Amino acid sequence: MVKLKGKQEGMEMNMNTHFFFALVLPDDIKAYLNAVTEQLKPDFPFKKWLHPADYHITMAFLGNAPDTLKEDALGRVGSELANEASFGLELGDIGGFGKSDSPRILWAGVKQQERLFAIQRKVYNSCIEAGFDLDKKPFKPHITLARKFEGDNPFSLEGVRQMANVQEKHFEADQVALYQTHLGASPSYEKIFTINLQK
Repeated sequence: MVKLKGKQEGMEMNMNTHFFFALVLPDDIKAYLNAVTEQLKPDFPFKKWLHPADYHITMAFLGNAPDTLKEDALGRVGSELANEASFGLELGDIGGFGKSDSPRILWAGVKQQERLFAIQRKVYNSCIEAGFDLDKKPFKPHITLARKFEGDNPFSLEGVRQMANVQEKHFEADQVALYQTHLGASPSYEKIFTINLQK
C-alpha cells in the first residue's frame, strides 16, 4: 500500500479539493505554451488563463475521496506502470470545447500516440478497480490553456490558430502524477505523488 505523504497524511477529507492522475509535461513545453498564450491574451479574453505550472494531460479525474481510496488507486497504478517505458509525444494544434463562438475551454492538443492511450487505459482501469466512479467519456488528450471565453465579439478558432502558430515540438513523456487541486491558488495543482516511467 502506498502512503500519501505531507499535507494529505492524516487529514480529514476536504470537500473543497479534488484529485486527478495526469501526465506530467516537461518544463520547456510548459514555457513554450505559456509564450503562446501570452500572444493570445490581448485579442482573446478568457476568464482564467492557467498558470504554466498547471499544464498537464488528465488521465483520470478522481474528484474527492478519502486517503485510503487514493492510496489503493496509487498502489494499483504504480504496479501497472512499473515496467512501462517513457515515450515520445508531439504537440498538436489548438482547439476548444463548448460553443464554437464562445468556448468554455481552450486547449493545446498532442498528436495521436497509441502509447499515451495505452498508459491512460492502465491508469483509468486501476482507479476503477480501486472503487472510483469515473467519467465514461472517451479519452481526448489535451492541455487546458484557458477557461470561459468572455470576449464581446464571437470567438474565432481559426484566428487563434493563425496567431498561435503552434510548432511541432517533440518531448519525452516520462512521469505520471497524482495531483491535488488548491482552489483559488495560483498555481492551482500540486503533485502529491509521482510515478516515473522507465528511461
